[in-house]
Amino acid sequence: MRGSIAIIVALAVSVLGSGARGADYKTLHAINGGPPTQVTPLAAASKPRPVQLVRVIVHPQDGGAWALEYGALAVYDPDHPPPPPRLVPWNGGAAEQKVAPFARVFDEELTKAGFAAQAADSLFDDNSESADLKVAVLVDDLKGRFCRDCGGAWLRKSVPASVMMTGHWEVYSTLERKVIAKITTSGAGDSQEKYAGSYLPGVLEGFRENVRQLLASEEFRRVVTNPSPGVGGSDRPAALAIEPIALAGPKAPGTVANAGKSVAIIYAADGQGSGFLISNAGYLLTNQHVVGGSKYVKVKWSDGAETVGEVVRTDARRDVALIKADPSGRPALALRRGAVQQGEAVFAIGTPLHDSLQNTMTKGIVSAERVEKGQRFIQSDVGVNHGNSGGPLLDQKGSVIAITDWGVAPDGTPIGLNFFIPIDDALKSLALTPAS
Repeated sequence: MRGSIAIIVALAVSVLGSGARGADYKTLHAINGGPPTQVTPLAAASKPRPVQLVRVIVHPQDGGAWALEYGALAVYDPDHPPPPPRLVPWNGGAAEQKVAPFARVFDEELTKAGFAAQAADSLFDDNSESADLKVAVLVDDLKGRFCRDCGGAWLRKSVPASVMMTGHWEVYSTLERKVIAKITTSGAGDSQEKYAGSYLPGVLEGFRENVRQLLASEEFRRVVTNPSPGVGGSDRPAALAIEPIALAGPKAPGTVANAGKSVAIIYAADGQGSGFLISNAGYLLTNQHVVGGSKYVKVKWSDGAETVGEVVRTDARRDVALIKADPSGRPALALRRGAVQQGEAVFAIGTPLHDSLQNTMTKGIVSAERVEKGQRFIQSDVGVNHGNSGGPLLDQKGSVIAITDWGVAPDGTPIGLNFFIPIDDALKSLALTPAS
């Protein structure tokens, strides 16, 4: 059937007999969205933790009717009779959905209410780790009615689609590494978009109402506005302060041409990225979203040699991590902690897209300095892709000025809007003191 929502996997459409389980014609035909839940915006002084929707699973009753397709007009061309009403069963089991359309609705409602939405169009697939809070939802009750001719010339005031659902939400803290809230919502929404065979517009409006209920719940607002546990940087409470680590590095910069010797692929449990040496003792910097929850990672140098590294410190809020490994005599990169100049040349090194592209170097300029969600970034048009995460951004002398973090890629296409963590911010968040 044309246009069934991306959410529906292995969905069979048929006319159900009287013995079908699930909702009946009368129940489904009566579904209508009520007044939308009113969400009180957060106070201007609130500092909500970044939130990202990362998973949507739909699992209504298998074999039960979840939707009704029907026509509302009583008079038709006798030569072209309309299709009869039909009940649509769900036969797909638990179906994990493409999260993008749901994330757009989620982020829209978050932004309206003053919450901090984590950008869903990141260049890097694994950037979700940089959000303080990750949200998933299981929809185990889904019902909808879809009117073929509502909203048309004869029935302009009729609602083309109404969908209700019950969502069981879980909020996961990347800093505490556990689920910190479970919330259930239930509600319906109306779609004014003319039904043309796709269930998605209606389903998204039902989802939107459930998002509003989530944002209005006291428990969700509490966990989002509570200060996150300090794990690094200026947000760390004094009780959780960590001992500084002194870094013994080079006394003078090397060269851009030789910098690749100090850059490695970092393999973690859930993915990979790049990292680079900042100390002759074997300390490497990378992103926290590269190492994820791994305690140990594999480090592969540009000459093919491999070793095991231990993740010794992370700061999820600043998205940086420190790894300790055997450098086997490889030199550390020099670090430049001063200001950058708009327009100055920069170079990125990493492993974009595939291992075979290890040690790829690209060139660009410093486009600007930005503040996003309270964090400083260097913006550059230098070419980076998934896999460059955690790699160094170098100046013309081969000194590190920043760490590759994230980029904007509408529809998956990089457009030269890439963002890098200033090296000074990374060092401070992990309590690292470079040699003077």
